[in-house]
Amino acid sequence: MFERIESEPDRVCLHLRGGLDSEASRALRESLAALAVVEASEVVIDFSHVTFIDGSGIGALSFLFKRLAARGRRLVLTGVCGQPLEMLRHLGLAAALGIDRGRARRSFFSLPVLAWAR
Repeated sequence: MFERIESEPDRVCLHLRGGLDSEASRALRESLAALAVVEASEVVIDFSHVTFIDGSGIGALSFLFKRLAARGRRLVLTGVCGQPLEMLRHLGLAAALGIDRGRARRSFFSLPVLAWAR
């Protein structure tokens, strides 16, 4: 799942590969916790090679998003396509994360599906 991480002055990019399911989410827990406290203003997750995401993966993104937002940081997903894109669209999260630029942006945690994550 974890492929590599790149760090730039104000940006950290995590490259993932494969599926983001419960097993992968557990394996990434420490990495995501570390990303949540970085000083970079932007944390990017490259989904170019992610083929699958389930509820556990959505929960992992939610975990990271909340912690970054609390510190005034931003989460950006790039290269999202296929099933992960369809899942994020289905849940209304693609627009909230800025993936579907043509749609109005809403606060990630104002979405009813993530009310439990507050």
